[in-house]
Parts: sequence; structure tokens; C-alpha cells
Amino acid sequence: MPSSERSISPAPTPTQRVDKWLHHVRVFKTRSLATQACGRGHVTLDGQEVKASRDLKFGDVLEVVRGDLRLRVRVLALPPQRLSAPRVPEFLENLTPQEWIEKAKALRLQRELETPRAHETVAKPNKQQLRQLREWREQNEDR
Repeated sequence: MPSSERSISPAPTPTQRVDKWLHHVRVFKTRSLATQACGRGHVTLDGQEVKASRDLKFGDVLEVVRGDLRLRVRVLALPPQRLSAPRVPEFLENLTPQEWIEKAKALRLQRELETPRAHETVAKPNKQQLRQLREWREQNEDR
């Protein structure tokens, strides 16, 4: 084939699935959690919910809801595998407004104050509590 007839196609833009990228950059602990978040509508791209299979490219801005925290991140690169925590900033830019972070902290603190911890609701005393009760009874019997 002569060189004039060959069409030069641009190199394909590298892409990566949303769930895979979220797992690789440590937004979610497992890929299945990332997939579930996409399925529940907790991941948006340009204001639209995305499926887990949607391809990401450089410069995309995602919003991810994880519990009380809402994150906004920009894709800087596509990692081939899960990253160690110190390398994450090479692959994403955190665009989360400070007020979102403060709001999540306040909600978390409020929930901690409102709901008792598991050990506080247990009816049976542990060894330390039994010892304290025994000591208290002994002190009160002497009076």
C-alpha cells in the first residue's frame, strides 16, 4: 500500500473504568465497593451519575459521596494497579471544598455523641466493671 493511501489515525486516548480508577487511587477499599457506589448513584461526572463501566480520561472531575463526606477529585493519570498511599497525589487532584470537609466532620461528631458505643449498651458487666462493683459493695457494707 503506498504511503499516500495510508490513513494516519490518532493514537487512542488512554482510558480506565471508573470503578477501577476509584479503587486504584484508594477512594474505596475494594473495587466491588466502588462498583456499588456507582450503582447507587454516589459517583457523578459533570453532574450526571455514572456507571461503573464508564471510561475515565485525563482531566475528568468526579464527585464521590462516601458516607457523610462528599469528595471532588480530578483525574491526573490512570494507574495500572492499586497505589501505595504516598503515590496517590500523582494520580488525582483533590478539589473538595473545605466547607464540605468541615460539614462531614461535624456530622460525624454529632453522630458519635448521639449514638452510644456498642460496649456502652451491653447489659452484662465485664471483669473490670465486676471488680469495681465488688469494691463499691465492700466499701458500702463497712458503713
